[in-house]
This record gives sequence, C-alpha cells and structure tokens, in this order.
Amino acid sequence: MEELRRWFQSRWTWFLIITLLVVLVLSLPTPDSLSPEGHKALALLAAVVVLFIAEPISAPGTILFIAVYQVLMGLGGPNEVARSFMHDAVFFIMGALMIGVALTSQDVGQRLILFLINKLGSSARRISFALVSSCALLAGFIAGHVVAAVMTPMVLSLVRTMKETQDESVAGLSKYLLFSVAYGASIGALYAPSGGGRNIIILGLLQRMHGISIGYGQWIVYSIPITLLLIPVTSWILYRAFQPSITDLSEATAGLRAELEEREITGETGVTLAIFFMIVLLWITMGRTIGLGIIALIGAILYLVFGIVNWEDYHTNINWGVILIYMGALSLGSVLESTGAAGWIANMVLSFVRDGLGLSGLVPISITSSLLSMIMTNLMSAGATASVVGPITLKLAELASINPLAMGLLTAISTSLGFLLLLATPANAIIYSTGHVEPKDFLVAGVWLTLASFFVLFLVVFTWWGLLGLI
Repeated sequence: MEELRRWFQSRWTWFLIITLLVVLVLSLPTPDSLSPEGHKALALLAAVVVLFIAEPISAPGTILFIAVYQVLMGLGGPNEVARSFMHDAVFFIMGALMIGVALTSQDVGQRLILFLINKLGSSARRISFALVSSCALLAGFIAGHVVAAVMTPMVLSLVRTMKETQDESVAGLSKYLLFSVAYGASIGALYAPSGGGRNIIILGLLQRMHGISIGYGQWIVYSIPITLLLIPVTSWILYRAFQPSITDLSEATAGLRAELEEREITGETGVTLAIFFMIVLLWITMGRTIGLGIIALIGAILYLVFGIVNWEDYHTNINWGVILIYMGALSLGSVLESTGAAGWIANMVLSFVRDGLGLSGLVPISITSSLLSMIMTNLMSAGATASVVGPITLKLAELASINPLAMGLLTAISTSLGFLLLLATPANAIIYSTGHVEPKDFLVAGVWLTLASFFVLFLVVFTWWGLLGLI
C-alpha cells in the first residue's frame, strides 16, 4: 500500500497517465457530430483537467503545454495561438494585481477592519462579522489571496494576545476568526470583475464566444446582493461550527489600535485612495469605451508616477505565473469554442439533463451548470475551473436558449464558492499554513456554507436577476 502511494506521488506517474489518456482519447473514433480538430481539443481538455488536479507541474507549466499542444497538433499556427493568449482581460488582471499591491502598501485592509471594529464592538461575534465584511469588501478589488495574506497575521496577533491574557483554549477562537478571513475573501471575490481571475476569464469568454460586453458597474449590480446576503450567513455558520469559548477581545483589539496609530495616515495614503476611487469610477463609466484592462493599467502607472510604489514592489509582490494562467485559460476556451468541442460537451450535458433526467428549462440547466462549477472549483483553482467549465456552460446556455450573460455570471460566481477543501482557494491554503486549522475543519464549516451559498445564489438569481430582466 505504501509503495502504491509513493507511485502515485511521483510526477512521472502522472506524466505517464496523462500521455496514455491523450493517446486513448485520440484513438477513439471521432463522434459524428464532432470535427477531427474538436476531437484533438477534447484530448487537450482531458490532459489539462488532470494536470490541474494532480499538479505534477505548476499551473503556469500547464499553460505552456496548452500552447505547445495546439501548434503541434495543428489546431493553430504559432502566431494564431499566440494571439489567442492576449485580451483586454489580461491587462485587467495585471493592472488589478498592481493596484492591490499599492493599496496593501498603505495598510488599507487593517484600517478598514479597525474602523469596523470601532463601529461594531470587540466581541468575538462582532469581530468575525467585521472580518468577513472587510475581507469581502476588499476582495472585490484586491485578489482574495492578497486579502487573506494581509489579514491572517493580524488575526494571529489577536489570538496570541488572548492566549497570553486568558487561560481558556483559543483553538475555537483561532479557527473562527481565520475562517472568517478565508471565507470572507471568497464571497467577496464574486461581486466585481476585479475580484478574481475567474471573473476576468468569463469576461473574455463572453466577448469572444458571444460578443457580449458587460460593464463593471453592471456586474456589481447583478452580483453584490449575493455577497451582502452571505456576509451575515457566513459569520453565523462559522460561529455555530466552531463555538469559541472566548467572546471578549477588547484587550487584543486595543493592541491593534495602538499599532495602527503608530503608522499615521500620510499624504501618500490619501493619494493612493484618490487614485483607486478614480479608477473604480473610470471602470464604471468608461470600461466599455477604452477597456477595463487599459483603465487598470492607468491606475498602475499613476501609482508609479506618484511614488506610491516602485517597479520592484510590483515585481516582488505579484505572482506573474497567475497572469500566465489566465492567458492560457482564454486560449483554451478559444480552441474549445472554435473546434466545436465545447458545443459537443454542452450537447452531451444537455441531452443527459433533458433525456436522461427528463428535465428541461432554465432551472435544471442553471442548477446543473452551477453544481458542476462548484464541484470543480473544489478540485482545482477557480481560474482553472472557469477556463475548463466556462466554454461549456456558455455553449450550454446557447443551446438551451438561456441568456449567455446570465450563465457566464452564474459560472463565475459558482467558481468563487470553494469552501470544502483546503486547496480550493489560495485563501484556504493561507489559513491552513498557520497550523491552527486542520483539513477536516473545512468540511465542518464548508458543507453548511456550500449549501447556504447555493440557496442564496439561486434566491438572488430567481428574484433579483429576474426583476432586472437578466433571466
């Protein structure tokens, strides 16, 4: 048994499995309704799914494989494949990450949480609510893993202070507050396009596959009710799941307040916020005219011009491999669409739901798509899920006569709801790395929050979206 476990832990084992999988798929007869190019694209999709889940190489390496495979298998020339990697959405994620670096450099996250604590009080339940709220609000504009990386040390500081001053166990408290950070970042990442790469991927796929452009403010109008409803729901579920024995954190919050007071708000902080609000305003008013990505780059340049950050800050604090991942995701979606592979898979899913289950219409199709997205996002990164599932669900919407914009939003939002496994989101992995959280803790809270978020999502879809004419 131990030998078998080591065998599956070897990267060479997975390379062999992936090679055999590609050969197996290509050796099967091409379905009548699928082109030979689509058949090759299906083999690519199968390999990419296994690569993303098993991770024998890093995710950026998988993206390089996507490019090489397309050229070698005749799915596009070198220049054609290279063009499929670029889109305004790539500039958007790049600029958004740079803006996040600038905001983090001015302690915006810590100041927001302290502001909420001052308003709400210092009980454990109110601090959890403040953490969920602040992480959710920030995650709409700053990558969720950045929010978690900034907030987690602050939570650990609070926990250490309470451990030094009280004899009671802080295990429940530490889990309660750490999960408030991770899950707050997840539910906030869905309400704005800048909340995560999954949103950027769906924006790009909507434009390429259906010629649909959604405004920055329009996305927020459709999605923010979900985040606002999930904030109190998340805090309540976490309290019920972990039942912290320590409820008064006034001593610990006094230390945080003193620490931030030593770092006074400077003119640079004001300039940073002014540029940020200007960029958000431009996203809302001119996003469709000059592109969300170009506006994001304007913000990144302005932070350099005003000396808020320097290029070394961008170079050090941005994971450039993440940007490559979203470039490859757009390319994968493009080849699945152009070869007809996405349409073929969507037809199979539609036939299963309609003929196999005897269901039809908006409700079963949308629920099926959402469930598929939520399951996959717990097995691989949200960006990878959007790149794999997005082309399929958007094609499914077209075949089922459902508004592709509604299906795109539903897919992006569903891929944000990764609560069950520690590898589902970077924020989950960050709180796990503290040593205060065990893998089983994600199931303790995650199962209930997954069910609750699924209910809240479709409550908004069939009321708010219906009222706005999206469905």
